[in-house]
Amino acid sequence: MAEPRSTSQESASEIPALSVILVIGGQREREARALQSLLEQSAIDRMEILLYDLGPVDCLPIPRSDHPRVRLTRHTPEHLLSVARAEGIRAARAPVICFMEEHCEMQPGTAEVFIRAHEGPWAAVGGDFINGNPDSVHSNQAFRMNYGIYARPQVRGGPAHFVPGQNSAFKRDVLLRYDDKLEMLLNADLVLQRLMARDGCRFLYEPAAKIAHRNENTFRSLATGIFYWNWCLSHVRAKLFRWSAARRIVWILMTPLIPWWRALKVLRYMPRFGLSAFFRFLADWPFFIAATHCAAAGQIVGLLNKLDKGAREFSHFEMNEPRLRREELTS
Repeated sequence: MAEPRSTSQESASEIPALSVILVIGGQREREARALQSLLEQSAIDRMEILLYDLGPVDCLPIPRSDHPRVRLTRHTPEHLLSVARAEGIRAARAPVICFMEEHCEMQPGTAEVFIRAHEGPWAAVGGDFINGNPDSVHSNQAFRMNYGIYARPQVRGGPAHFVPGQNSAFKRDVLLRYDDKLEMLLNADLVLQRLMARDGCRFLYEPAAKIAHRNENTFRSLATGIFYWNWCLSHVRAKLFRWSAARRIVWILMTPLIPWWRALKVLRYMPRFGLSAFFRFLADWPFFIAATHCAAAGQIVGLLNKLDKGAREFSHFEMNEPRLRREELTS
């Protein structure tokens, strides 16, 4: 593996308020947009951007990666997303850390909102999402499943049971409580938040913080991501909480019920979004059920296999899977 290369032009005495960890792969155009959205934040003078480049060795640097607020580290494509993020947590100088995905764009003012919200007692602050590639084949359905109303029943800002594991902001000292397990936990952010909640941490949903998220365009693409993400989730959860063989077997036997259980949960809170949302969910039903069956399959495989392959496949998928805008599909 090549030695990481770091660059920074910031004064060592200047302590930022927010460190954004951005890990990129081989999709240079959208990664440049992601970085640009960070550099255009009103709070950029109070930020540092920890940019981890895991792209192909012959890739050119993305534009503005030499900006004074950017600290660039170069790794090879074999490096894992979770490992790079753990490195970023340890290297960060700010008290607040945001994990931003490379297929996202931070909307104006969001960094300022994260900084201000973390003046409160919250261990993690999550924001609102908008569809970054609407009407692009199946991107609308994918968005509703992963970041839309099927995933986030909360409609008003306030205390929350959890926040999105990506594109949210966490207090660095809280994350460092789990320093010896970070590489593993960052493969399964919901397990990390479960640990945080068990330890008395509190979460906030702040809709004024907005992220535009590019979604998968095809069912095959969405199914692949869901499968490997759930592989990591189930493996990490079982390992961390020391599930017995008997408990793993019971969970495997019950896993085919997951799609129907999740559908019932969505239906339970759907009335708060109105009749039109309910009919839209009915139209999405085949897509929703099929995708959640892929999630169930991933959980079974994760309980029967090691973490390594699932984590490696998901890491590659996240940073290299095309997530095209509508105009890009026809160009």
